[in-house]
Amino acid sequence: MRNSYFEIEIDEKTGCVKSIINPVDKDGMNWCAGDGCWGKIHKRSWDAGTGELGEIEGRRAELEKTELSDARAVSEYVSDEFSVTVTRYFKENGNFAENYRIKNITDTVICINRDNFGIETPFNDRYVGADECMVHHCNTHIWCGHNIAWVNALKMGASTINLGLFLTKGAIDCYDQDRCEGPSRGIFVLEPESLLLNSGEEYELEWELFWHEGGDDFFAQLKKFDSYIGIDAVHYTIFEDEKDIEFTVSPVSGEAPEITVCGESVAAEKKDSGWHVKYHAKHRGEYKFLITAGDVCTWARFMVKKNFRSLLEDRVHFIVRNQQCLDQKSPLYGAFMVYDNEYDSVYFDYKNTDHNACRERMNIPLLLMKYLQVKDDAEVRRAIDLYIEFMFREFYEEKTGEVFNNIGKHSEWVRLYNAPGAMLILCEMYFVTKGEKYLDNIMKLAEKYYSVGGKKCYANGLAIGKVIRAFRESGRKKDEERLMELFQTHVDNIISIGTSYPPHEVIYEQTIVTPAVTHIAEMGRLRDDKEYYIREAKRHLECLERFSGMQPDYHLNEIAIRFWDDYWFGKNRTKGDTLPHHLSVLTARAYIAYSLLSGEKKWMDKAEECLRNCMCLIGDNGRGSAAYVYPYKLNGKRGEFFDPWSNDQDLVLYDTLYFADYASIFKI
Repeated sequence: MRNSYFEIEIDEKTGCVKSIINPVDKDGMNWCAGDGCWGKIHKRSWDAGTGELGEIEGRRAELEKTELSDARAVSEYVSDEFSVTVTRYFKENGNFAENYRIKNITDTVICINRDNFGIETPFNDRYVGADECMVHHCNTHIWCGHNIAWVNALKMGASTINLGLFLTKGAIDCYDQDRCEGPSRGIFVLEPESLLLNSGEEYELEWELFWHEGGDDFFAQLKKFDSYIGIDAVHYTIFEDEKDIEFTVSPVSGEAPEITVCGESVAAEKKDSGWHVKYHAKHRGEYKFLITAGDVCTWARFMVKKNFRSLLEDRVHFIVRNQQCLDQKSPLYGAFMVYDNEYDSVYFDYKNTDHNACRERMNIPLLLMKYLQVKDDAEVRRAIDLYIEFMFREFYEEKTGEVFNNIGKHSEWVRLYNAPGAMLILCEMYFVTKGEKYLDNIMKLAEKYYSVGGKKCYANGLAIGKVIRAFRESGRKKDEERLMELFQTHVDNIISIGTSYPPHEVIYEQTIVTPAVTHIAEMGRLRDDKEYYIREAKRHLECLERFSGMQPDYHLNEIAIRFWDDYWFGKNRTKGDTLPHHLSVLTARAYIAYSLLSGEKKWMDKAEECLRNCMCLIGDNGRGSAAYVYPYKLNGKRGEFFDPWSNDQDLVLYDTLYFADYASIFKI
């Protein structure tokens, strides 16, 4: 199938799409991943023998026939309960349409829902080498909002050729991820609304694929569909002292929307931009607003948290009272550890270093140190003093500046991510105590770090601006100059590599891009040639922004795509989209750095929204969660849950306290 806008290849053996290509794309990107079958019908049934749901032999939706022409393709599938006729064709506007007509072929009623039916859409969201990612892979942003469902697939590199999908018939309520392994987000399976079909009755799902230039152009294209309802919120997460949830609803149809929440009708005021809602939140927690315009229904999700000061203080005191080892006989004495909210106990695993008391667990004391800079607290100070003793005893060697991967000053290899985190701890301790020994150790650590290849590492823990500020404040000019020399070499290396990001512990992902933006921008603020650094940082900013979601949901809006974090950092070890995860805030850190350099306020606003929406990882009771697992199912396992481990999410609060210098809402 082919027209001026699309080249579509259909596999006659499966009736599914094999490739989706834009004819004018010089990169020739196939937006359909080769390990999937675009349009495959996922028909799941209960196995009476095992009591489990799955693709059962003899009960699948099997291909009966496929008819192909240059402008149209029809495939028919039959299962034991229903038939599905898939019709693919080009619209007059050039868009590529897919229609799925589901028919009950039994003599009784059948139920279609997310557990027993889905449609496979394997967008090419795969992390291979960065150069390949830039031109042949995409970041797939999915919104399953009932009648308003869409996909915004953005090339990972800067491009005006991007793919959109918009639902024009039926309803999609959630998605699954299958075969989410290694560097792949897997196969996306779009799941319909739950419905009952009488004998002989049919149900239709239809969507259109279209090209867009990215950014605002995606939503400009959505506004061309008569059924589209736009939702634009002031914030998707608010604090209870802010009182009001505010958003604007803009149906293309022009009809006045009906809006409800918690079974209550909500008033909306007509304005030039649409219908404006200002709703006074009555309690903390999630609010799901149902929005109906004519026959079209959708939703938006908001979160109301306790006021920021209380949220922060509760978390800080929970940490010092529950997550620190106080056994003087243990090598962990003074360490902060993972906390299991199900068992109400700390957790430690020496062999699985993502669960030890070093590495990313440094995020916990960083929060406490930053907290002490804004509020004097003797209990917190005692906890930090114990931690510093633990750090110097167990994983930092003061004589050499070496940072180890585990307690007992043990490392199986030199992990370049660790040293910048330790440097930041030393820096924050200087600001807490004004102790010169911490600056002495920063110098030892920096020299050691760069002697073993530090300039090659895209390490988010490296805080160039903060470290230089500490040395300027102390008047240590010679050391400042040496550090600037080391940092400049690091930044120059990042600039020279450009977007050919080298693989780290992961081949390519959001947190390989964030340090490129942050380090370049922070160095730019310390140099005279700011335009040069703005230009270089912007190259990476364009890649970074493409990871960030834009859906009307606090889990997703301005949250970067991440999909393995619960497996590595959580208790449930589920592979699939973690939206949000604590590393999402590193995008905010990069946006702040760029905004301060360039003066562009838009990036500060985006940073604030990212930080706000990550607050759902901090519980109102002082507990935390490593990640929210967003999809309905992942590799067959149930999703839609906060992981019960408190592990590393305190970076959210640490970065928010940094942001507090620029946004009054976060001041305590």
